[in-house]
Amino acid sequence: MATKALKATPATASTTVALKKNNSVVDIKAQLAAQAAAMSDRITPPPGNKIKLAPNAMTLPDGTKTPGPIEVVIVDFIARNMFYEGDFDANNIQPPVCFAIGANPKTMAPSPNSPQPQAKTCAECPMNAFGSKGNGKACKNERMLAVLPPDADADTPMWTASVSPTGIKGFDGYVSGVARTFGTPPVGVITSMGLDDTKTYASLVFSEPAPNPNTADHFARQDEAHDLLTVEPDLTARTAAKPAGKVAAKRPPIRR
Repeated sequence: MATKALKATPATASTTVALKKNNSVVDIKAQLAAQAAAMSDRITPPPGNKIKLAPNAMTLPDGTKTPGPIEVVIVDFIARNMFYEGDFDANNIQPPVCFAIGANPKTMAPSPNSPQPQAKTCAECPMNAFGSKGNGKACKNERMLAVLPPDADADTPMWTASVSPTGIKGFDGYVSGVARTFGTPPVGVITSMGLDDTKTYASLVFSEPAPNPNTADHFARQDEAHDLLTVEPDLTARTAAKPAGKVAAKRPPIRR
């Protein structure tokens, strides 16, 4: 059966009048398009650039699966505190209700964009105290790393890796040791990053620092690393609470 070509429908008089009467329709579309273009600056980077961890293997963003360790250069790192409401549900993953991102774990405070800040500062927050959840903290403390391979150039994609709460002490100790021995932050050395084989869960360990011959190239990308690491969580997935006792108003039928 032959398919008839669709004919363009001319704008009706009512549509023309509406646009003349309220030209903000066009303005709103332009503003929405601009906001959509800038949305990547407001949400968490896509998981495609993150090293995925399992108890016995690391899956790199390029799809390579390895037990490790791998050699990387830690271009920069930050601390993140994340408090989630309720128990973890893999079928309904929700963003944190309170979060803080900063360079100094001792002076961090909830972001103004946190839906439900738990305290004025992380130091005084009861959810960030040991014992607030079993023998640990209700608030998840992490170190987030931006890493590159030792031979990276200006176009090499930057990856991220997350140091779990149990690995923070070891990572902080490694950073301190590098500073004492080499007089540089981690970007000045090549680091061996692997998994702790003494644990039944995925936990990163860091060792064998060696001078980085390409420090200048890695150092030049620290601004990029900072921007990548300080993007706040995407809160759009947060389930909106429905007002009790109210029935949604019916929409008028759409006329065609």
